[in-house]
Amino acid sequence: MMRNLLFLSFLMITLGCNELKEADLIIHNATIYTVDDAFSLAEAVAVKDGKIIAVGAEHEILNAYTATEVMDARHGFIYPGFIDAHSHILGYAIENQRLNLIGTKSFDEVVDRIKSYSESVDSKWIMGRGWDQNDWEDHAFPTNDTLQQLFPDHFIALKRVDGHAYLVSDNVLDLAQISEETQIDGGKVLLSNGKPTGVLIDEAMRLVKAVVPKPDAQFKSTALLTAQANCFAAGLTSVCAGGLSVEDVQLLDSLHQEDLKIRVYAMYSAAPELMDGMGKLAKKTERLTAKSIKVYADGALGSRGAKLLEPYSDDTSNTGLMISPKDSISQWANACFGAGFQLNVHCIGDGANRFTLDAMGEVLGGTNDRRWRIEHAQVVHPEDRTKFGAFNILPSMQPTHATSDMYWAEDRLGKQRIHHAYALKSLMLQNGLIPLGTDFPVEDISPIATFFAATVRTDREGFPEGGFNPEEALTREEALRGITIWPAIANFEDESRGSIELGKFADLVLLDRDLLQCDAEAILSTAVLKTWLNGELVHEQ
Repeated sequence: MMRNLLFLSFLMITLGCNELKEADLIIHNATIYTVDDAFSLAEAVAVKDGKIIAVGAEHEILNAYTATEVMDARHGFIYPGFIDAHSHILGYAIENQRLNLIGTKSFDEVVDRIKSYSESVDSKWIMGRGWDQNDWEDHAFPTNDTLQQLFPDHFIALKRVDGHAYLVSDNVLDLAQISEETQIDGGKVLLSNGKPTGVLIDEAMRLVKAVVPKPDAQFKSTALLTAQANCFAAGLTSVCAGGLSVEDVQLLDSLHQEDLKIRVYAMYSAAPELMDGMGKLAKKTERLTAKSIKVYADGALGSRGAKLLEPYSDDTSNTGLMISPKDSISQWANACFGAGFQLNVHCIGDGANRFTLDAMGEVLGGTNDRRWRIEHAQVVHPEDRTKFGAFNILPSMQPTHATSDMYWAEDRLGKQRIHHAYALKSLMLQNGLIPLGTDFPVEDISPIATFFAATVRTDREGFPEGGFNPEEALTREEALRGITIWPAIANFEDESRGSIELGKFADLVLLDRDLLQCDAEAILSTAVLKTWLNGELVHEQ
């Protein structure tokens, strides 16, 4: 009898040890880049209640867990859900519903697209975005003469691709009360023969924004759902969204209670009325974080609004524009420091970067964990690079800007300054990380295009041979961290996302190839097969 009792006890213990733990989802037969500190690989992952409960070797997971859904990845490649460190998802959503001028090769092509669009919509207003005179044979800014001749019954407002210039028809200038005498700090009204050409740079655009039709909440809501689907299809599960109003953040928060699922790290637009009582605006949910302010220091290089320390090489009377002077940036720095908010400042030119780094440094005082950011950091004087590390200021950069601008950037900056521009590697080394984004809709939404530009630094045709300023390329491991864990760190969200580790959200993406090992020319052909958010399949090719 004693022998039987011992056997039964042993049997119960053995059966108990072999009892499988329950999961909702198991993915196996995969190469999984966890992007943890060791950059370790795994073969399977288990998910329950939207979070990762196990990751490791295939036999370990399958022998320990059972799940409602078990998916064979068929030797596919799993990565953490991609995170875009700098985008404009609401602007992207709205612009998707308007005239698309991206890729136009001449002003005549712009006009042709306006004609087609005007015939397909029943509206007096034609609004669009995407023209870039640097892509045309004639690199001069366009004028609105043709618009008046061909479309006299329409109000036309067309944003440049970077969002830092408008081309508008004369009737829009009249509505906005803009004339040859109009002066505005931080902006320009371009003139020809003493008459406005219809091109407005940076802060001058505000006069038009005050009179164009505003999209209502329903329009924004519908547009955001379409934008979300495009993000998921690109493998994006989180986006950092810049320049949002209080009402926009409230809309995102309400939509997250319904059909909007994508995670958003929101940067409030630096409206003066927010400076006092900023702390009351803080929001934190699983889908939405809003505890940062975005300030525009200067404009864009393509429209010669970026603030340079020395004049433009192709416009020697011009050093660009400071949209927010240094004393204003200092005010925002003090306000954000006091409220515990993150300060993120748009800086393109070396002048704007220097003034902003100095203003931030005066408030930060040295080593800290505030994670304040310079958005873009496109042209940084070598003498200013160490300020990023000295004050733990993060450069938040967009690699595709380099490969889009490289055809004409040297015209703006000259042979010496061009080597101070788009310096991914040099700035990454300052703090040991660099969050990467796209700035969509300025650039393509694809994080895979970001990865390609960061590591290869050529266009799709392989130009230039050897890459643009190739010494500033990132390694493939660095680039993958740049679209996963490093943006999570920059957003104070690395405890919950950015890598495939126990307890983190099950935000995952399945690709058809190994970004770390495939030939460089194959990277841009990578297909996003599936995307999961919280363990829920939100995209399938």
